[in-house]
Amino acid sequence: MQLEDYFDFQRPDDIRLKGTRVGIETILYDYIDRARTPEEISNIYTSLTLE
Repeated sequence: MQLEDYFDFQRPDDIRLKGTRVGIETILYDYIDRARTPEEISNIYTSLTLE
């Protein structure tokens, strides 16, 4: 597994989940600060899978 398999590195401060427009900071915020589960996050951002 390589990071490039899961992330698109647009710029040093802009990392998105592969194949989506969702930034990694959005996912981390929901997971860490809002205490959402991976299932909840994938339901919110329908372009994501649990993988």
